[in-house]
Amino acid sequence: MDDISTGILFALLACLIVISGYFSGSETGMMSLNRYRLKHLANNGHKGARRVEKLLGRPDRLIGLILIGNNLVNILASAIATILGMRLYGDLGVAIATGALTMIVLVFAEVTPKTIASLYPERVSYASSILLIILMKILSPLVILVNFITNG
Repeated sequence: MDDISTGILFALLACLIVISGYFSGSETGMMSLNRYRLKHLANNGHKGARRVEKLLGRPDRLIGLILIGNNLVNILASAIATILGMRLYGDLGVAIATGALTMIVLVFAEVTPKTIASLYPERVSYASSILLIILMKILSPLVILVNFITNG
């Protein structure tokens, strides 16, 4: 990572925080939906509702996908933040990066996206379902494996 510029690492870190927020908001939005309204809209041909209904048909897989995605993104963000901290502040940078990233993730990748998703669950869920369907197709073997391990 020494050959990657600090600016690019900051940009990558910002993107990872946005992606983490996407996963956090998606989870809250999906779990906050009114299931009766969702069923009604899906039966009347609403494309977003149909996608969400498909995802919620296997909530264990949906939660598994979201948690795998969010954990991968957050762990990568932590590694990049540590590299940035050490570049900028030496050994003390690890502690600074840990504290700063904790606050940034809490505010911008957890609390804010979850609050928005709880206020607008349909809008968030229907929009996020497009990418979640694609990710589910790509990562389904990993999701199934993780669910198998966790469910015994």
